[in-house]
Amino acid sequence: MPLLHVPTIYVLMLAVMVLLGALTLFAWLQNRAVRALAWWGGAVLVMAAALGLLCLRGVIPDALSLDLAYAVLFTACALMLEGARCFEGRRTSPLLLLAGAATWIVTCQIPALYESATARVIIVSVALGFYSLGCAYVLWTGRAEPLLSRWPLIVLTALGGGLFLVRIPLHVVNPLATAPVTRFEALQSFWFAIVSAFTLLFFIAINYLFLALTKERSELAHKRASMTDALTGLANRRAFLESGEQSLKSPTNGTIAFLLFDLDLFKSINDTHGHATGDRVLRLFAQTLSANLPRGGVAGRLGGEEFAAIVSGPDRQAAIAVAERVRESFAAIARVVDDVVIAATVSVGLAHADSAPGGIEALCERADKALYTAKSLGRNRVESAVDELVPLVPGVSADRPIPSAEHARAATKRAAA
Repeated sequence: MPLLHVPTIYVLMLAVMVLLGALTLFAWLQNRAVRALAWWGGAVLVMAAALGLLCLRGVIPDALSLDLAYAVLFTACALMLEGARCFEGRRTSPLLLLAGAATWIVTCQIPALYESATARVIIVSVALGFYSLGCAYVLWTGRAEPLLSRWPLIVLTALGGGLFLVRIPLHVVNPLATAPVTRFEALQSFWFAIVSAFTLLFFIAINYLFLALTKERSELAHKRASMTDALTGLANRRAFLESGEQSLKSPTNGTIAFLLFDLDLFKSINDTHGHATGDRVLRLFAQTLSANLPRGGVAGRLGGEEFAAIVSGPDRQAAIAVAERVRESFAAIARVVDDVVIAATVSVGLAHADSAPGGIEALCERADKALYTAKSLGRNRVESAVDELVPLVPGVSADRPIPSAEHARAATKRAAA
């Protein structure tokens, strides 16, 4: 009598698989947007039905315990593959769903194949190996998404597929003995007990990992939503400042600049053309900013019509060039919006991290003062913080500082007088 009673293990396996399938479908009912859970839960339940039929071989007719059982098993594997494909955003493939079961049905109609144990083992092993390796490959294609559970799931599904394929040469070298009267009598060896126990643990592991995978994605989506501006898709204020702080701490071979953008006279755009047009202008600017940022640049919406970016470059002129490029591109693209002349522009304040001590908040404050200067000097321009001797405006020489905010206010008052 083996230490592991195989019939008991099979009954336990069926019970566990039914429970796993039911729990997976329950998880889907709680979040129906994750359709992959429905595919996967259905696959586990269908697989439990297939294994139940296989266990009754010798007790019920072969047409049920062999012909139907393997057709159902292949369908379950196809559902599992479709679950992985659905998780990665791919369309359902009727061919993949039906190919395995259809191949087995055709095999059952060919006596030379159906009556050959070796032929049946090869067909079953190839089909199951294909579906398992297919799951591993589909999950591997989405590896760019940072989900930790993806990797052990890829390893297990690939391992399962490999074992099915290895079974083919092993069977050819050492074919199985003729099956006795009942399935339970056929499974009384110690090694069948070990394999059965391993299979049970394998199904528990991959089902748990798939549930963990979907949970990780949901948590990642919630985290991203909490750090993303809903209107523009850029980082919100909190996320931008956190990323900016990290950028300041990261080593760089060049200089780091904080660019603060404010859309000129934006309130009048809302008042004149409506908030829908105003939102469209905000989205246009977000797209323009993202399109003109260099590699490694970070952009965000701080609130209202105020945006910011952190860029690095070989020198300060590189950041100035980015700011000017954004300003000019936006002026061109926002001249006409939805067939209405808007002529929206943006003012930019710029500060460099290496020109004065302080964290991201201090840098933002200095860029804000430069932005005030840009507004005071006529808008639609780029200005640098007062302690930076960089020529930002044509006609301003490199050997004298940009006018301070106080000077700009005084100039404005004089012009008004």
